[in-house]
Amino acid sequence: MKKFYFMLFSLTLVVFFVSCDFLGNKTTTNFETTSTDTVQDTTEASSISSSTVFTSSITDSSISTVNTTTNNPTTEASTTITTTTSVVTTTTIVITTETTTEEITTEINYPIIPSGYSLLQDELEYVGIPSIGEAKVLVFAVDFPDQPISNASSVLADLNIAFNGSSDDLVYESLHSYYLKSSYNKLDLTADIYGFYRAEHDSTYYETLNDEYYATDPNTGQYLYPDASHPDSDLIYELLTYYDGVIDYSQYDSNNDGYIDGVYVIYNHDVSYESGSDLWWAYQYYYMYYDTFDGVDPNYYVWMGLDFFYEGDEDINARTLIHESGHMLGLDDYYDYYPDDAYNEGGLGSFMMDYTIGDHEPFSKILLGWVTPIVIEKSMTVDLMPHLENGDVLLIIDEWNNTIFDEYLLVMYYTPEGLNELDTDYMFSYSGIVIFHISAAIDNGYNPDSYYYSIFNNNNTDSYNKLINIIEADMDEDIEKFAIVEDSDLFLAGDSLGYSVYPNYKWYNGNSINLIIDIVTIDDSHAVIEVFFK
Repeated sequence: MKKFYFMLFSLTLVVFFVSCDFLGNKTTTNFETTSTDTVQDTTEASSISSSTVFTSSITDSSISTVNTTTNNPTTEASTTITTTTSVVTTTTIVITTETTTEEITTEINYPIIPSGYSLLQDELEYVGIPSIGEAKVLVFAVDFPDQPISNASSVLADLNIAFNGSSDDLVYESLHSYYLKSSYNKLDLTADIYGFYRAEHDSTYYETLNDEYYATDPNTGQYLYPDASHPDSDLIYELLTYYDGVIDYSQYDSNNDGYIDGVYVIYNHDVSYESGSDLWWAYQYYYMYYDTFDGVDPNYYVWMGLDFFYEGDEDINARTLIHESGHMLGLDDYYDYYPDDAYNEGGLGSFMMDYTIGDHEPFSKILLGWVTPIVIEKSMTVDLMPHLENGDVLLIIDEWNNTIFDEYLLVMYYTPEGLNELDTDYMFSYSGIVIFHISAAIDNGYNPDSYYYSIFNNNNTDSYNKLINIIEADMDEDIEKFAIVEDSDLFLAGDSLGYSVYPNYKWYNGNSINLIIDIVTIDDSHAVIEVFFK
């Protein structure tokens, strides 16, 4: 539903200086080693729309001289060590009557580029629009006998731009151009638009059905009209039946799962922005009956009014359409449905699945298979490119169990460009690091007692912990108070989660995260992030 309103590479160098037989009580031994060792390690990792290359070089050009004079090898020793080197190493000198050993060790850790893990649509019982590939949805423009459309041709032209236009056709984006960009060209989504269709009944008829369908006894909670029909589904049945001889519905099942990928009903009726029937709003829901057309069944649908396409100062506004289509892909709302209760106040505070603005944040993109996270479970330093460029995002976790349905931190380099550029008043106005706390376990399944119907154990409405939360660098918890981000929530160079910012930050089970995420440097092309596990 729309919300209103790194790398020290783990090279191990071990140099042994061995064998010295001590003669009598006085022995002078000279060990001199001259070495020039260069190690270059490049690891290619698959990324979003192009490969990500992790590159590190360690150059050790050193002259080491060890002079040892021993009068009594067990009681007196003088040692002189002269070293010139271009890298920092850990050196241990061990002197015995038998052996002198110099051991140089540098630990190397690599990030994990995971594969073969389950995505969101793998876990859903039913899938609407597939998240990858080409997909085409059905759009039906509808008016009513008591709410006839007067400018059908121009409205249909506007709808075609909103669904299928290029970036140049709108102030913001169309459904097609937005998802092409947000998915790094992985999702090519278009629409066929039919209409206007005049409904069989007045708008008041469907409104009355809607009221009856959801009416409950205030004392018992029982439905007052258990046999009431579902108005949205009734109208969708009307539409599919009417166009049955014109449309081959099987052409709209791109993933061959037996369901139409998506049906959109765009109605000509005033939207209930302030009050009125809940029917006249924008939401994604599911067809309530069992009907088959050309071998496929309707399932996921979006219901929204024409008014949404003409909101604000944009001539054609597809933002609500883009948001509701996120639900068609399986994504949750990230705002708080019930801000007056004691849970999850403030929701996420930004991005498309909360405020209907900007890009999808990296959690949603990981769920949909548009980006592959760089998994960090050991100490290392990494270069992080801006997320908008190729989808770089760090997934930091104690132990990677090859599942994204777990608790972890996500680190992205945010830039106010591209899909974010027009929304700096409601997002971030300059570049920085955003750190998300994710709790995405799904082992409990759907919770029938929750306000919010979700596959995840947690949601951003009424679970004890949030599904997705932004960790605020300024630590003032203003997202909880005002439900919106501010620039001071960004981590900048010098900030360290687990040290200067929330030094005692914890996982949701109460255990300390036992790590530090240090923002070393940030420039226009990349950020250097050091992750240190204690």
